[in-house]
Amino acid sequence: MKMSSMSGWAKRRYIDLDNDIEKRLTDLIPENMALRGRITIDALLAPVKDILNRQRFPDKPLTERQVELMFTLLSSMDTDKDPAAARVGEREGRTISPLLDRLSAGFNHGIGRSGHLTAPQPKAAGASLMQQVTNHVALDAIRRLGLENVRAGIVAPLSTGMSIALILGALRRTLGIKEVLYPRIDHTSPRRAISFAGLQEIPVSTILEGDAVRVDLADLEKRLSKGNGAAVLATTTFFPPRESDPVKDIAKLCAESDTPLVINNAYGVQSETIMHSIRSAIDAGRVDAVVQSSDKNFLTPVGGSIIVSPDKDIIDSIAETYAGRATAAPIVQTLAALLLTGHEEYARLRAEQTESLTYLRAQLGSVADSIGQRLLDVRNHVACAMTLDGLNAREIG
Repeated sequence: MKMSSMSGWAKRRYIDLDNDIEKRLTDLIPENMALRGRITIDALLAPVKDILNRQRFPDKPLTERQVELMFTLLSSMDTDKDPAAARVGEREGRTISPLLDRLSAGFNHGIGRSGHLTAPQPKAAGASLMQQVTNHVALDAIRRLGLENVRAGIVAPLSTGMSIALILGALRRTLGIKEVLYPRIDHTSPRRAISFAGLQEIPVSTILEGDAVRVDLADLEKRLSKGNGAAVLATTTFFPPRESDPVKDIAKLCAESDTPLVINNAYGVQSETIMHSIRSAIDAGRVDAVVQSSDKNFLTPVGGSIIVSPDKDIIDSIAETYAGRATAAPIVQTLAALLLTGHEEYARLRAEQTESLTYLRAQLGSVADSIGQRLLDVRNHVACAMTLDGLNAREIG
């Protein structure tokens, strides 16, 4: 919590509490021991204070103890922790067992208000603050990991497919889109998202060039020229032989035709190359929103995603499209993952991922050669594949 945002009384109380600890220490034990104890306390609290003040993706990770302390302090601000509260209303954050309280990290009220995912919840000051910190830390992480040109973001309590549905629903509500031009990928989740948003899927053809399956840009351009109130859903990460959609070229076409573009970047944060391609797309054309999975990119339990945009108004409209309040669990899990990783460790994991993919390609290539097959020549930054010519894939398993 920034000191500048506090009332005068709260500032004095904050400072008095800080000084009170030091005074009690020096009253009870020798000054040199008190000083040593205060140094230890400060070492524990300093990273927590820094996150609350700056709300940035830390260079170095916090410890589990520090993250748990932060969550305990914040969740203690919610009204269900008030020992004097009667707690007889319909929304009092009651749980049948302390286990459930622990499973939610104490944020039993959830997040948001009816009709707005990021609106502060009057009975949940701590959860509201936790959510704002999470959104800022996640946005800073996405910026530092490659998308410096996005301006706003939220962590949604939805997996990637449902987050795409939420984004498309927002575009339908604000821009009146009726169709989604979708370069074909044989994956059910995005197609279900289009249907769930009440929109018509218009498949865009793909073409086979060598081993690679790529979007037919000529077909996309032809469909965009019809101007039927459409949006485009592009994909950066999928399995070979499918290659990433050329999001820069698509963004240019969308800018020329005034068509919204949503990018499904489910796995993409772990690839510097993919993040660079999205950054270039934002600079070169129109990109309305980019969604990335929290579990695939930041090793959280399944259930959350990070949505970012170069336009703050779009993020606001997405938040306003969500129905009702939401569970805080995926939000607090994403914040914990970001704080327990830190930028330096994530950069190390990224480099390790690149090395591992290179190693996997080499080993898979050796296996392919040994049985008269070959590695597919496909530009894919998250996976690789080999031929199975003359073999029964079902028998192989």
